[in-house]
Amino acid sequence: MDNKDNMVLPKVLVVNINVWQDNSAIRTMPEIFACWQKDRVAQIYTRAGLPDTKVCDEFLRINENAVIKSIINRKVKTAQRVYNTKSSPNAQDEELKKEQKRYKLATKKQSWFLSIARDVVWSLGKWKTKELNAFLDEVDADVLFMPIYPVVYMGKLQRYIAKYTGKPVACYLADDNFSYKVCGKNLFARIHRFWLRKVSTKLIKECDKLFVIVPKTKEECKEIFSKDTEYLTKAIDFSKVEFVEKEAKLPLKMTYTGKLIIGRDKALMNIAEAVSRINEDEERIRFEVYAPNEPDEKFLEAFSGKGCEFKGSIPKEEVDKVLEKSDILVFAESLDKKHFNAARLSFSTKITDYFKSGKCIFALGSKDIAPMDYLIKEDAAVTVTDYKDIEAALRKLCDNPDMVGEYGKKAFDCGRRNHNAEDVFGNFKKIMCELAE
Repeated sequence: MDNKDNMVLPKVLVVNINVWQDNSAIRTMPEIFACWQKDRVAQIYTRAGLPDTKVCDEFLRINENAVIKSIINRKVKTAQRVYNTKSSPNAQDEELKKEQKRYKLATKKQSWFLSIARDVVWSLGKWKTKELNAFLDEVDADVLFMPIYPVVYMGKLQRYIAKYTGKPVACYLADDNFSYKVCGKNLFARIHRFWLRKVSTKLIKECDKLFVIVPKTKEECKEIFSKDTEYLTKAIDFSKVEFVEKEAKLPLKMTYTGKLIIGRDKALMNIAEAVSRINEDEERIRFEVYAPNEPDEKFLEAFSGKGCEFKGSIPKEEVDKVLEKSDILVFAESLDKKHFNAARLSFSTKITDYFKSGKCIFALGSKDIAPMDYLIKEDAAVTVTDYKDIEAALRKLCDNPDMVGEYGKKAFDCGRRNHNAEDVFGNFKKIMCELAE
């Protein structure tokens, strides 16, 4: 939804981790600021890539690879202006490969030790530079917008910028980046979280406005920090979509698109095993999983059952086509205590995409995590909160195909009720303008 207001909006500086690329899988921030005037947005980020977005033209990149080098050589330039580019990714290969190798290892091993090491590197490296200060002076933003991340260095950078500029600050909390609940008994996790909390809680308390993504976060921020918050979620432009009910016929086509991380692989395996049992005599469900991760043998074995198939990676531009051909879309989070707290205050943008599609959502996860709590209260999905109940819920859909269309309509209506771009962006603009006054 483009900004069509005649009113000149306040100049906003966004300080976040990821580079803005409209074709990237990670595009929450550019989607939020799609409602803003292009010349009234600037960004500072810390990843290695180059921007490619219609949302913004002013960027400063603080390169993590350079920050690492600056520990030894203080003359290394760590911050530089960068520009939107349509050049081949090959031009960025060396920097990207170094960065991706580090983050792939940290994600694969779920290494809290590596998280600590990264934040130590940033503490020792050089990032408070004349280039950063010059950019801040030149942009001269009216408001600062700062998502709160589970990394210490970004919080330190954000607090430095807030102090240097003295401008009003709006923070955005889209995950649990303040409690110990995600740590379990892992010593390194608790050490890192102790360090993180010293920064994130200061951001929460000091910011002039705090946006949150789910009701559960709103409740906890009020209880823990006595902080009033505003909702900010991914928006859907309903002026361009309408609900079209499609008659569901057996075999029902059920699809998952996403990553196989933090226990989601086990959750999907449980669904696959239930589907195989349902298909024992005839194929009633066709379950397909599209994921960029390389699964282990146990996962592939589970998907060798009747009516189940692991399809591997899929280009982003093909995802919408796959969803359109599906009857049921799967949202899955781990039910294992080790993992489910990792998603307890998150809200996947995938869910909003599912609402927009008007497809029936089959959601598996703990009732205590924010996405499941939301879907249950809104009655926007067929929800299952225990592995043993998966088969019965799927059999019910097979026996009553009309339910597929009914829940598709419920999902669409939930999106229109709570994620309408006109309402979401209207409220966001109003609050940001008030901050700038």
